[in-house]
Amino acid sequence: MKRFIIISLLLSFVGLGVSAQEKGFVIKGQIPGMKDGIKVSLLTAETAPSEVIVETTVKNGCFELRGQVEGPMLCTLITNNLALVSDQDETEKIRWTYTPVFVDNVEMAVETEHYDSIPFSDPITPCFKIIGGEVQADFNAYNLSIVKDKDSKEKQWEFILSHPHSVVSAYLGNIMMRGGYELTREEVEKLEQTIVSIPADPVRFKEFKQNCEYAKQTVKDNVIVNLALNDVNGKACDLSGVIPLGKYVLVDFWATWCGPCMAAIPHVKKLVERFPDTFTVIGISCDTNLKAWKVAIEKEKATWPQYVLTKEGYKDFLTKYQTSGVPYFLILNEEGKVICNPGYIEDVEREIERLCK
Repeated sequence: MKRFIIISLLLSFVGLGVSAQEKGFVIKGQIPGMKDGIKVSLLTAETAPSEVIVETTVKNGCFELRGQVEGPMLCTLITNNLALVSDQDETEKIRWTYTPVFVDNVEMAVETEHYDSIPFSDPITPCFKIIGGEVQADFNAYNLSIVKDKDSKEKQWEFILSHPHSVVSAYLGNIMMRGGYELTREEVEKLEQTIVSIPADPVRFKEFKQNCEYAKQTVKDNVIVNLALNDVNGKACDLSGVIPLGKYVLVDFWATWCGPCMAAIPHVKKLVERFPDTFTVIGISCDTNLKAWKVAIEKEKATWPQYVLTKEGYKDFLTKYQTSGVPYFLILNEEGKVICNPGYIEDVEREIERLCK
């Protein structure tokens, strides 16, 4: 009899384990004014390119999305009424909505007064929100604290310091470190000392810890992280060895297939001509088509020293600099230490004007 009871208990625990593993998310919406036939999709937002997780259409004024994620994941909930719009009916206007939502394997729901109250791309407003699960609750709290980018960095720090074990804190910390050379050493160490565990998302926490190690190497006032290069003649060299000293240096990571990169070249050329005694440039290409690279250098008269990343160098550029690609600019001081990481060529122009005047 005892043996039967023990076996029954073991089977019940096994059943609970299987049930927990099979548990997924449910996102429900019963929204006034949401017409039947409107398409509702859930896409990944932390991968490139985005992928559709699940989609459905509204029936009887309701929709329900079911699926499973490996861990809490930022996604985009998209709705559109394309199927309802016709050339003959001018009263129906095309409408899309894109809502950021942190999906976990819990039951979630859309709360709003009317379909027209769903904002175009805001995660939460006084008349609209998505509820369900601790991670989404944190995401709502963070977004409610922001006033349209005006104080976003300050609010990121406030949220992280007050929510040291939140998935959203690790997400924000990873964003802060993305791009390289945006933070001081003290700021990176502060992040690392604050976010010491993320029980709800150990995978994201592991990524965060790795990003902290990369970010320690790409803090402001550090020397540039080395990358493997080839020069225009195919000779192997490395980035640290080709940085000139004694002038302010723009390190311009670019590629011939990158429109904004090509558009920046005339601006860079003017800066070189304007400040020849105090400023210089080196170009670092991500191209694999070396012929196109050399033709572009010649055609654009980009006469400053030009190099191309090796396959390993390109991989290190993406991972160690925590960037997604080009254009990517770094400005170095006369000692070869990184001053800043401007986002756009206009930012480069302003900074060089300030430094060289």
